[in-house]
Amino acid sequence: MKQIYKLPVILAVFLLSFLASSLSYAKEDSAKEYMIVGARPDKLFVIDIKARKVEKTFTIPDSTAPQNIVISPDGNVAYVVTNGLKSIVGIELEEGNVVFRADLDYKDDERTWNYGIDLSPDGSEIYSYDIPTKIHLDRFESLEPRLSVFKTNAGLEAVVAREFPMPRRIHLLMTAKSGALYAMGWDFYKIDVQTGAYEVAYPLRHWTKENLSQPDALAFWPSWDNNGIFSTPIYYARTDMAEDNMARYRTGVLSLDLETEKFDMIDFQGEPEVLFSTVYHPNRKIAYAAYNTLLKIDLKKAETIKRIDLDHSYYQTEISADGTEVYVGGTACDIAIYDSEDLSRIGEVILPNCPDMGATVVRMIHK
Repeated sequence: MKQIYKLPVILAVFLLSFLASSLSYAKEDSAKEYMIVGARPDKLFVIDIKARKVEKTFTIPDSTAPQNIVISPDGNVAYVVTNGLKSIVGIELEEGNVVFRADLDYKDDERTWNYGIDLSPDGSEIYSYDIPTKIHLDRFESLEPRLSVFKTNAGLEAVVAREFPMPRRIHLLMTAKSGALYAMGWDFYKIDVQTGAYEVAYPLRHWTKENLSQPDALAFWPSWDNNGIFSTPIYYARTDMAEDNMARYRTGVLSLDLETEKFDMIDFQGEPEVLFSTVYHPNRKIAYAAYNTLLKIDLKKAETIKRIDLDHSYYQTEISADGTEVYVGGTACDIAIYDSEDLSRIGEVILPNCPDMGATVVRMIHK
């Protein structure tokens, strides 16, 4: 008799457990995908990208041209570089309240310019690459660049928690899943954010690749929100080919997997073409690149498989989490939307009052 009563109880527990698991999965799977962008002079937009509409508009304090943006892991706060690249503010994305501020001129007689930010994986710290200049009565003195670390719960008068000297000419920061901080400049550096120790993780200016010139890249735009991979177009020349041979001038995609921390470089075309940014498809078999054209690149075959002309220049390339839509933004006041398979144009979002996005970045979140 005991066995007869136990079976329904076991089945009920199993079914309840399965139902709870299914509901949890459904809730996670139904999270909306939003795009966060800034625009001149002082606006931050929250876009429901699948609905093709701007859902919220916030004002960025002391802003004339927002540039870098990073989002807290829970998707609740956007940290924006403002005040002529001299401050970082945190804006919560429900009501637009300012919940964090760090002014980077935190030493006497100093003016400081930010050129890269990112968050720790748990969102408790923000890292800022600062370029300080000391102001004398008769001259400006260029000081050593530094990494400033702030606690994100420090409120509106955040003070630096740690600072470390850094190499010059860094322009983009990205945090790996392990917590290591990577910085792209003349070389790619790996930084210990607790000690400030750094090493060259991938040489660029100092690479020794056979028959290849020093490379060049314009890497200002994050591309890893929906795929976990930083990527950028990279340019170089074949030194073993004649200078009047246009195939000598090569274009590649440099990438860093932020989970495995492995670098890769794929040489995919020889026709000279200006490209500002790339993004990997979540399946990591395809990449897209854009500026005046939009390219679809087969990463396995290492070749461009489709190219279309864009109606104007776009700086950043992004992709939806499901890999079905490619977005190009920055420059003007519109985000153009393309089908990831055939690159047909399937939509657009025009920002209210058509403000200039300029070099602001595009970020993707789910909540």
